[in-house]
Amino acid sequence: MSNKIYVCDGAIVECDQGFNPAELKVTENTKIKVQGKLKATDMDRQVPKTFGKCKLKPTSGDYLPCVPALQKWTKTSEKTTLGGSKKFLFQDSECMCSTGGKITITDPLQVDSAGSVAEEFTELARMLPGAMLGADQAPKVVESYWMDEEGKERIKGSKYKENLKLYVLTSNVDPGTSVKLKVADDKQWDIEKGQKELIYKGTVMENGVAEMEMVTLKKEWKDTEEK
Repeated sequence: MSNKIYVCDGAIVECDQGFNPAELKVTENTKIKVQGKLKATDMDRQVPKTFGKCKLKPTSGDYLPCVPALQKWTKTSEKTTLGGSKKFLFQDSECMCSTGGKITITDPLQVDSAGSVAEEFTELARMLPGAMLGADQAPKVVESYWMDEEGKERIKGSKYKENLKLYVLTSNVDPGTSVKLKVADDKQWDIEKGQKELIYKGTVMENGVAEMEMVTLKKEWKDTEEK
């Protein structure tokens, strides 16, 4: 699973020929969110508040106002798309303005939830017909995240046996659907002797979120794998 950071609505962008940072407005995606915010695509090119003035348009004593004209974004997602055509932006995505400036992203607004584990959604994709196919209405995993024991604060990472809770946010999945998630160390080290993965199971609630519980006993582990 990629550890890339996605760009969200309101992300802070800068132009190397402008004077002020500005916000990127998401207009081409109204459905897919990450951490509750709409994900930006390569078709999102609106910067309503502009970058102030443009260094490429000098006057006798100042510069003319910036008129953003963002072109095609590069360094975008390759496999994950919206509607089969729009690609999602990452923190290192960039584009050019038709005037000549280069626009980069300084704050994507997605909180980095990557930690000492890497979540793998292969099993979940197999369980949900159509999952991960990129269709707007297909059942899919939107994100996974750790929270403290009380379920109030997000945690960036987790260590084995640390008292945290793991949640999975889904889209277009019916409440009551059971989901299963495999978790492994990002360096593929053994979590316990001879055991490189943990299995979490949960049930999707009305809000599309599943609170995952870990299968800890070796007998339970074996039984789960055989089902």
